[in-house]
Amino acid sequence: MATITVAGPVERTIEAQPGISLLRALQDAGSPIATSCGGVATCALCRVTVTHGREHLTPLVDTEINHLGTIAKIVGLRLACQAKLTGTGDVRVEVPEVEDVAARKAAKAARLRQRR
Repeated sequence: MATITVAGPVERTIEAQPGISLLRALQDAGSPIATSCGGVATCALCRVTVTHGREHLTPLVDTEINHLGTIAKIVGLRLACQAKLTGTGDVRVEVPEVEDVAARKAAKAARLRQRR
């Protein structure tokens, strides 16, 4: 088993099997992570920053470089759907907060109604 620590205001640690993507591991554990393509590397919403344990993940693929740029390798950016755990080890990731688009649109509509 690999250990994934999700950094943030409330740190969370999850266990995952080798061979699974970070996206699947996070989703299976109920950790919020954005995606609209279902994990086929077309939306690039599941970008995460790997701050520790890059050696426990598969190497960057061309799709990730296309979405994230060549600086991705230096700063640790990965698409969670493409980064798979290669064995046991500790990986630490920073996952951007998932925006609730429906709630944002509802709030905007309410503000516009108040102005009228």
